[in-house]
Amino acid sequence: MIVPTLSTEVISKAVAKSPWDFGNKVLYEMCRENPDHKEDGVILGKIWLIGRSYSAAIERRRGKASANADAFYENEVVPTIRNSGIDGWFGELRSADMDDLALHLEAHKRVMDLFARISGTDNRSLASKYLHFHFPERFFIYDSRAQKSISRLTKPEGRRLPPLRGRDYDYACFFVRCVKLRKKLETQLAKAISPRDLDNILLAFSSQKDAATRGIDGHQTGP
Repeated sequence: MIVPTLSTEVISKAVAKSPWDFGNKVLYEMCRENPDHKEDGVILGKIWLIGRSYSAAIERRRGKASANADAFYENEVVPTIRNSGIDGWFGELRSADMDDLALHLEAHKRVMDLFARISGTDNRSLASKYLHFHFPERFFIYDSRAQKSISRLTKPEGRRLPPLRGRDYDYACFFVRCVKLRKKLETQLAKAISPRDLDNILLAFSSQKDAATRGIDGHQTGP
């Protein structure tokens, strides 16, 4: 065992080649080649494809159904993101130290609040995914399965967390626990573990626990 209940077999399966790799590669390339938010088509394409691909579309749970999803993206989503100052936030991240926890958590909160102004819901998961594809070595993907797994595999931070004024508490707790688990795995495995690797490990662990509950064997590493 690498950590309690997390086996080398689960890790090996999680970081192996997956049918999802090609689709994720397309999303990474899209954001790497189009990092800014100046052109309407680029903004629409990024938020639409990332959100829809990862079951976190920004039009979900808006309080009332949008009669015209295309108009919602064109008239509300795109101009709000373009005029938000998001490129300035991303510029700060690019020049920041990888270990600047406060700045990373502040960036997530800013993006989450931006998406909340558009959708009327917190969009914690979408914010983490949007940031991950723009900064794949800096941000961990948050969703209910990953959250449940990290809670099972690590101890709660509690008072050890840094001051969280202006940050999202739930994502901050998740982020810090991911950082610690990642470092532990890298030390024990003597290899680099990327945020994508860790996401796959957390999802594989979740699938393993679900399969054990159902009394069958299972594995899943896709979005």
